[in-house]
Amino acid sequence: MNDELEDLVVSGKELDRKLVAGILSPYMRLDKDDCTIRPLESWSTLTTNHKIFLYLLARKAMVVLDFGLDEEGATTKEVISDTGIKEGTAKPVLRRLLGDKIIAQSKSRRYFVPNYSIEKIKSILSKD
Repeated sequence: MNDELEDLVVSGKELDRKLVAGILSPYMRLDKDDCTIRPLESWSTLTTNHKIFLYLLARKAMVVLDFGLDEEGATTKEVISDTGIKEGTAKPVLRRLLGDKIIAQSKSRRYFVPNYSIEKIKSILSKD
């Protein structure tokens, strides 16, 4: 017997792999050999906001795919160096995305995309 209430239950730890792949695939590939993100041509058309949350979402995928990352969260310095976004641009965008609850910050001050934000990211990308 199917319980409608049971259909509402989700785990914050489960990742919708198909959804994440659909979001990331137009903009990047993930290189397992050197644990890096390979931007596609469409990456250059993205806003700074989009680049940052897609980068963080890619790190989440890389952890799930066992790329060898210690954790999915990234420091401000990692975001800057891995995306090529200038520090003066990246820091206020990270704070804004954090304030908008699109990204979150761990106790170790690393930024990450919580699972509940993945649908929101998809919606933002489809609007822009």
